[in-house]
Amino acid sequence: MEHVDCAERREGLLQSIEHDEDEVRGAVQELVGAAQARFDVRERVKQSPVAWVMGGFLVGLWLGSRGAPAAVAGQRRS
Repeated sequence: MEHVDCAERREGLLQSIEHDEDEVRGAVQELVGAAQARFDVRERVKQSPVAWVMGGFLVGLWLGSRGAPAAVAGQRRS
């Protein structure tokens, strides 16, 4: 009697686990889709290309204008 009861519980648990796994897979797929849509750089650049060009210019200006660290201030840049 106990053996049959354990087998039924085990089968029920296995089905529950399979169902939960399917739900998790679906949720992960939705999350991946949302993340890809949110971080689609091409679409964001298409929406406001001037802002991206100006931002890129400012970042390049900032990186190019940074001084050399104090430890290597006397060395030439190559």
